[in-house]
Amino acid sequence: VTFGLALPLSACSGANEHMGSKQTVEHMDDGHSHTETTAPIEANMSHEAKNVEAVMSNYSKQITAKDLAAMEAYVLTDGEEFTIFEGKGTNIGWADYRDNHLAPELANEDLVFTKYDFIDFKTFVDGNIAAVTFSIDAAYNYKGKEASHVGHGTAILKKVDGKWKIAHMQT
Repeated sequence: VTFGLALPLSACSGANEHMGSKQTVEHMDDGHSHTETTAPIEANMSHEAKNVEAVMSNYSKQITAKDLAAMEAYVLTDGEEFTIFEGKGTNIGWADYRDNHLAPELANEDLVFTKYDFIDFKTFVDGNIAAVTFSIDAAYNYKGKEASHVGHGTAILKKVDGKWKIAHMQT
C-alpha cells in the first residue's frame, strides 16, 4: 500500500510533461465527471515502494534466521548513519546496535524466534528517501515457553547507489 502527498498537478514542476495521458470519466451515470490521469510517476513510485517493502521484509526474515551478516546488507553501516529506538532503548550506529543489542539477543540459546515478520506496510517514497510503517508479527520460544507478539514500527530508508538501506527504525 502506498500513500503520497495530495498536491494539485499544477504544483508539480513539469507535471504536464511527465504525467501521462488524461481522460474524462463520467461517474455513476449521474452527469458529473472527473479527469483521471494515468501517471508513469505513480507507477514508478509503486515500484519503489515495493522495493522498500522487500528490504524491510528481507531484513525481518534475517532475525528469524539469526543472521547478522545478512541483516547488515539492508542497513546503513557507516558511523552513526543508522539509528534505532526500541522501547526505551536507543542505539546509534549499526555497530552499536549489532554488537550491544542484536548479537547478545540472538546468541541467547534460551530465545528461539520461529517467526519475526514485518507485515502490513504503509509506504511513502519521495526521491531517495522512504518512510514505512509496519506491523511486527513475532512468535518465539523462550526457556521452553511458546509466546507471540504483535507490535508496530516505523522505518526511514535512504536509497544509496541504487539500493534501499534502512537508516532509522522505531519499534
